[in-house]
Amino acid sequence: MNTQSYSPYRLKATPMVVGLVLVGTGCLMGMSGVIVGGTAVMSACRRWFLGLADQAPQAMKPKWGQQTKVAMTADSPAMHGNGARIRSGRA
Repeated sequence: MNTQSYSPYRLKATPMVVGLVLVGTGCLMGMSGVIVGGTAVMSACRRWFLGLADQAPQAMKPKWGQQTKVAMTADSPAMHGNGARIRSGRA
């Protein structure tokens, strides 16, 4: 008499291995896609931020230069002590 019991569900090893290989390959491709995409986004953000940082000083240089020239003249209110008053935080 045969005492071995067999499960009614038998899986073939080859399709399981192929499926696992495909899932692993897909995960690696997905992770590399996230890395490449994230690098592109970070690079674009960095260029945008550096572009903003360069714009502010260039926009202010003519104004600062004009204010400096006016302040350095002998007829300037700053030379006579009539410049803007600085408020302190105390009442």
